[in-house]
Amino acid sequence: MKPLILICPRNVDIYLLLTHILNVDGFRTALTSEEEIGEKAAALMPDAIILDTGADAASTLKACATIRSDEITAAIPTIALVAASDERYYLDLLKAGVDENFVRPVLPSRLLNYLHSLSNLKAGLPPEKPSMPDTLAVGELTIQLGRRLVMYDGRELQLGPIEFKLLSRLLQAPGNVFSRQQLIDIAWPADHYVHSRTVDVHIGHLRRSLRRLTGHNLIRTVRASGYAVELRHARR
Repeated sequence: MKPLILICPRNVDIYLLLTHILNVDGFRTALTSEEEIGEKAAALMPDAIILDTGADAASTLKACATIRSDEITAAIPTIALVAASDERYYLDLLKAGVDENFVRPVLPSRLLNYLHSLSNLKAGLPPEKPSMPDTLAVGELTIQLGRRLVMYDGRELQLGPIEFKLLSRLLQAPGNVFSRQQLIDIAWPADHYVHSRTVDVHIGHLRRSLRRLTGHNLIRTVRASGYAVELRHARR
């Protein structure tokens, strides 16, 4: 079945434009309003959600909070389309749980490449390592690639696509320090500009999620160098 993208637009023209671009490239689309976005997302379980901030980023932050506050929809990849005049909200949206921001007008190819990378990850076929097994055991953590699921001591954590890619990269060599650029190369499409501060925000989300799951701080910050996972802190 074709991947489903739930769109929350500011006007019908944006919805029709996005629908045309996505349909031509093999995606299905569904329409929602900010008022019903939580209910629609839970009922449809789309492959991704696109939020159009328009001139009111504050209401987009609220919509994202609604998505992230429900465990059913919390891990659905969420994208914000930000007006060029509202780039100041970039980090606020990331902190609210948006997985990626695109400044309008966005090139269709950039948006499509990002959505296709999400579809590959959901299918358990990351472009960089298509032959990886569906389940990995790393230390005390068990990871299911297709579901973006991390398990520890009988508890489960489902991560968004960016955080899952970052964790997968860090777990390839526990204890090794990975630079922000190395993490950008693995977690974002090659043609996508990512500020190093964006990596810090996503690592912050990931660190808090892992702490809730394991009770330990597994990600170590190495000043001026990057990040490393220390799994010895999570041993039972």
